[in-house]
Amino acid sequence: MFYCPSSWPQAALSVFVAVYLTSLYTQAQENAQLQIPPSLVECYNDSYFLNRDNRLPANIETLINLIEKIENSYAFNQDMRQLAVSLLHRFRQDGIQRAPGVMPTVGVLPFSPTGFQFPKFRILLSRLIPGDARRFPNDTLTREERCSLHFMLSSSVDTQVRGDEHQVCNKLAQYRAERLPRDLQQKPKNNFIGDVEMIDNLKLIDSKRTVSRIRTNAKAQEYEFGWTESDFGTSHDNDVSQCPVENGVIHTDWGTVATGTLIAGIAAGLQPQTVQLKTLLALASRRPGLVQNLPQTATVNVDNRWAATLAGDLAEVALVQMPVTSTETASIGANGAWNSSVIPRWYFLSQRQNMEITDAEIRGGLDGLIIAMNIANWRTQAPNLKLSQLLRMYYSMDGVLGSEVMACNRKENFPTYAPLNVMIAQTSAFAQVLDREIQLKVTLAPEAIAQFSTEASNSLTSYIPQYLNDVSCSVSSALPQDITDSITIMTNVYVYLDMSWPYEDVVDYVNYILKDLNINAYASSITLLAAADGSVIVNTTNFLSDVFQTWNASTHRQFSPGFNLPEALRSLEKLTKTYMQEEKTNSSVGGFSMVALMMPYMATLSDGDSNYATTQLQYMTEQIPDLYFIYYAGGTTNRFAAFVKNPAQDLYALNVGTNVASSADPVLRRIKKIPRRIINPRCGSDWYTSTWGTDQMSQYARPGVINFYRLASNYFYGSNTGRFVKIQAQNYLEFIVCTSRWVKWPQQNLTNPEGEQSCRTVQSNTFTYDLTNACKDYPTIHQCPALYLSVQASEATSGKAQTVSCTEAACQTPDQARYVIAVENLGCFSSGKRLVGSFLVLILMSILRQILIVT
Repeated sequence: MFYCPSSWPQAALSVFVAVYLTSLYTQAQENAQLQIPPSLVECYNDSYFLNRDNRLPANIETLINLIEKIENSYAFNQDMRQLAVSLLHRFRQDGIQRAPGVMPTVGVLPFSPTGFQFPKFRILLSRLIPGDARRFPNDTLTREERCSLHFMLSSSVDTQVRGDEHQVCNKLAQYRAERLPRDLQQKPKNNFIGDVEMIDNLKLIDSKRTVSRIRTNAKAQEYEFGWTESDFGTSHDNDVSQCPVENGVIHTDWGTVATGTLIAGIAAGLQPQTVQLKTLLALASRRPGLVQNLPQTATVNVDNRWAATLAGDLAEVALVQMPVTSTETASIGANGAWNSSVIPRWYFLSQRQNMEITDAEIRGGLDGLIIAMNIANWRTQAPNLKLSQLLRMYYSMDGVLGSEVMACNRKENFPTYAPLNVMIAQTSAFAQVLDREIQLKVTLAPEAIAQFSTEASNSLTSYIPQYLNDVSCSVSSALPQDITDSITIMTNVYVYLDMSWPYEDVVDYVNYILKDLNINAYASSITLLAAADGSVIVNTTNFLSDVFQTWNASTHRQFSPGFNLPEALRSLEKLTKTYMQEEKTNSSVGGFSMVALMMPYMATLSDGDSNYATTQLQYMTEQIPDLYFIYYAGGTTNRFAAFVKNPAQDLYALNVGTNVASSADPVLRRIKKIPRRIINPRCGSDWYTSTWGTDQMSQYARPGVINFYRLASNYFYGSNTGRFVKIQAQNYLEFIVCTSRWVKWPQQNLTNPEGEQSCRTVQSNTFTYDLTNACKDYPTIHQCPALYLSVQASEATSGKAQTVSCTEAACQTPDQARYVIAVENLGCFSSGKRLVGSFLVLILMSILRQILIVT
């Protein structure tokens, strides 16, 4: 915001601001220049990243994952404002087009920011969201991650004919994901919702144009649209694809969003400023000396929050589309379809013209504006709020800091945050500025620009409530709820994949599960291995981007096909025991579940392998009591019933060709329900300790979220005094702690529990569970039931914003509350050593059997 003492003449102020902004412009990041900047050349100088299949999936999960990777990098010390600004200046460049017919040669890169989106972007970066990316930690991200981030943030439309239109454009319905009817309001996680604006018919767009108002002075002629002299890809209908590809967008559960617009709105909200219109006009590169009387509606100052979001895109409609249209209407919106809602990389638009403000840009602009208007208040509540945390909360069913501000309420929030009179004024003002920078094929008077801006704004006001095809987040209380919707999963999952599965057939099913396992730096991890021999495909990682970079169609073929259960179990035993030893070294009390997801193709087991596996599993149950096996298999699943704890819950069929969500979602929910481990870290994998004492771990929960735990009887078998599990709240927030020896998911108000349970409220006091005689009258460890616990943070009072501010690195959101789980004087008991003898005998018998077969 620029301020001036009343004694200053207005002219002097304008000169001062102009000089100041000019100095910012000269220091602007290289992305605002009229060529591909050196920092982005790596994404265009070979064909690898131009192939979208080599990029990371374009979804909100990937975006948050990459931002978290930056935030958690070594020596990173930028706040949210600095990060948002540097992301724009480092990775975003709108309007990049490929020169048709030009091949890359030495010194010639056939790409340049010639699209109509570039002038607006240039104004934003150089004058309204100044900054640079000099402090951005480039080495934090790989080349794949950097280029994927660039393509996710940079807006353009590829209109050139690809050659696949006969396969894609007429068959977009094949790419539609399952979604709920508009009148059935239910959480997306209860029934999978893919891209909610998937089109029903390419002709649907014709019925949507009637919402716009008629212009009184519309031209009768029809002009080509575009701002450059060459009009790459847009000059003739025969040169324009029937279903162009929109770039710079990501898939979310609540509609496709223009990422650069979203981040620009956040950045502007973090450093808001209003600049006099005359000052910005004086800086124009075209007709800088032109002085005209401006219409009253355009005399307001330009608010960078509006310019970066809705007003910026509406200004493009007013300038690029409306002067040249023959229909005398403003065409608002352009919907489309993803090639896949699980691994989205291609977003096809349903129309080939009037793409100045697409549905994705409407959502990105509205989301960015809503966040920009609220972010100052949120930072007051949570001063250390991270960008990843903000995005995670906004694109969830929980809202930001317990508020009703979230993506699924954008349509309801639209009238509040984008009142029509303000939108018209801001669009008209910014359109005057953009007119000085964009090369149109017509010359416009300020009065016409103001009129076009008014009509574009009116059209958007009509379009959003009627035609923006979003699923509301309103949830009917009559609809059934699943407990997994209230669980924040923390797991270490080992996926053993039979490489006999064709990559193209299985990749969506695998990644549907992985993307919702809460894989990030302080939460879940994934290890991907070949089921034939236990070879590591993807080393244990907390970043999904590592999975996509390492496992692809090419690397998939490099591993041996087949499913060898004995080999997989030997590999798994080694990995899990190594992990348990690391817990012993780090005095870790657990806090994560441990899951082996086995994905055989059509393999069957021989009698010898089956016998070996049965004994091996018995041994592993003793040594690794918290390890769960889940089979997601091709063919008949009953052939693996002997290798899981509960065949009714742990066997799932993977039938290629079935809907991904309906097939994989039950597997995902089963993994979520597996409780986190509480252990005695002194035991390790050798189940021996000579010391006793207290160990503890910090855990976190958002209001209303339930964390489930399991303490195996191996840690409290026998009688010993002073043996306790304690839970201590670290915030003023109340926690509800429930325990049971029989109910695996104890919780308050549970109807018809299968056994006894007890619940208590913990606030300033400490919850204590005495394990002194917990296994009394049980002759063996197997007969002594485990202890099941749950910890739930109480929800904030209705209408009251959540004020808890969790500042630790492990906090996924700042409204999480911290509590401590402590264990005292736990034991180390395992009867696994008694099985070693018989297990070794079985191994010797297996070796002899192989020798006899060979001889």
